[in-house]
Amino acid sequence: MSINLRPMKTYTALAAALVVFLGTTTAFAAHHKLSPELNDKLGNLGSNVAGQQPNGLVDVIIQFKPGTKLDSGITKVTGGGGQHKSRLDVINGSLFSVPVGLLSKLAEDPDVIYISPNRQTIKMGKIDKILDATNTTSIINLGYTGDNIGVAVIDSGVKASHPDFSNQSNSNGGYNGSRVVYSQSFIPGLDASDQYGHGTHVAGLIAGNGSVSGQWMVGVASRADIVNLRVLDANGAGTDSAVIAAIQRAIQLKGAYNIRIINLSLGRAVAESYTLDPLCQAVEQAWKAGIVVVVAAGNNGRDNTMNTNGYGTITAPGNDPYVITVGAINTHATDYTYDDTMTSYSSKGPTLFDHVVKPDLVAPGNRVVSLLASGSTLDTLYPTDELSPSLYGGYSYSASYTYMSGTSMAAPIVSGAVALMLQYMPNLTPDQVKARLMMTATKMPQSYGTEQGSNGSAYNTQYDVFTVGAGILDTYDAMAANGNPYGTALSPIATLDSSGNVLLQADPSSVWSNSVTWGESVVWGNGLLVNGTSVIWGNSVVWGNSTMVGNSVIWGNSVTWGNALTGAYSEAGDYDKN
Repeated sequence: MSINLRPMKTYTALAAALVVFLGTTTAFAAHHKLSPELNDKLGNLGSNVAGQQPNGLVDVIIQFKPGTKLDSGITKVTGGGGQHKSRLDVINGSLFSVPVGLLSKLAEDPDVIYISPNRQTIKMGKIDKILDATNTTSIINLGYTGDNIGVAVIDSGVKASHPDFSNQSNSNGGYNGSRVVYSQSFIPGLDASDQYGHGTHVAGLIAGNGSVSGQWMVGVASRADIVNLRVLDANGAGTDSAVIAAIQRAIQLKGAYNIRIINLSLGRAVAESYTLDPLCQAVEQAWKAGIVVVVAAGNNGRDNTMNTNGYGTITAPGNDPYVITVGAINTHATDYTYDDTMTSYSSKGPTLFDHVVKPDLVAPGNRVVSLLASGSTLDTLYPTDELSPSLYGGYSYSASYTYMSGTSMAAPIVSGAVALMLQYMPNLTPDQVKARLMMTATKMPQSYGTEQGSNGSAYNTQYDVFTVGAGILDTYDAMAANGNPYGTALSPIATLDSSGNVLLQADPSSVWSNSVTWGESVVWGNGLLVNGTSVIWGNSVVWGNSTMVGNSVIWGNSVTWGNALTGAYSEAGDYDKN
């Protein structure tokens, strides 16, 4: 079966006005191989802060240089008084418990690249016009289902017995084996079931087949296989080491289950450059292994901690330039895009420290219907979000679906679209998938707006490259695009020239700098060039003037990027309606 190619849409320029001062970065207080938190611990130790003992233990992830034998590195650390807890071969590192007083000595080891704490990694967030709004229904009608494509869902677990994961379905909700083909928990003492209720919803958006609802509620790729890798507990909390171990396992299982996609609807605050962050290094290894990694952008678009109106709030590992980072829009329950608006909670770029242009694109993420893990924590907290069976024909006497909102919901919609793409074109590389998605995304022409949250508060929104990325997911055009780009699809970097103009700087290896067909102006709109010399925003236009009402944001020396957001935080409560 083939897709009849049609001319690509014309792209309206993204009307944006911005002056962003990108010159500041954060210097570590003591040792450049130690994360900010660990340097703080050493500083407290030197200042005799109460409760800080040199023999007190801290869990850390140590990354060793390429070429260093991991066994040798482990021996060094344990010989110095550290306790080895688990190997993380995918980043040539390990999880250790070490005395605080040993940190400085470990950082001086020439074989050590970086040491960071085992940070908390948190899930993102908590009608069905979604498939139409993303131009996906037409692809499904052509017979594409994601059949035989494996998607690793690294989340809170998946309710594998839900009938919508069955291999075959009928109008009575019949169950005939599960497409959750593998399950493993990385939470000590817990199995791979979904006690929290987040992972089941995410997996349903990717691969639910609508068995219970008579095909009223279906996921994007209804015959894709789910590899369930649980890293979050019953409260939606986890750790870096668990996520890294799950990514490592997905790479190992790639051949056995044809894993072509990893979905990460989770994240945590950015504390250092992606080049040092162990979570980012793990997703890069998956990408280089041929797996498309799709990550939620985060739900911090309202965070004004740094006086930036939510800019600079992309979470890790969505801050990595390799992965596909997805923000959330509100479709307003219509099947067209001209009334779509950005959700006020969707995190915005550029990223802290590295100033990577994120998100890469956006997809529906507001009051999205998907599978319910009945009795889970979220079901208990939000029972009114359950859908009555009478809405979909009464094929079940108990609720099987629920609403959730957040970039957690937007990411799996993109993951499902990627499964359809890979069924149609199995030889696409992760970079080609990303380039196609960004090039063909529907451009959002609005320059600014105001959204209202369910709490009644108004939030200013501006439709610039740091908010909407390349635009809204368009599955049909991504599959029907002519030609395949060659090179990486690394997201560009926002830079500031000596005149105060903001530029987008593409990596020399990327398709954005090497290809006319896949050129920059097509991806981000007319005038948003990525050659390092073209001005995209200049000093003459500053937010807050008469054309950009209410969004007066200037980043300068008053903001030291990174310090304000080094702690872990939860976005579980963001079940807002906008």
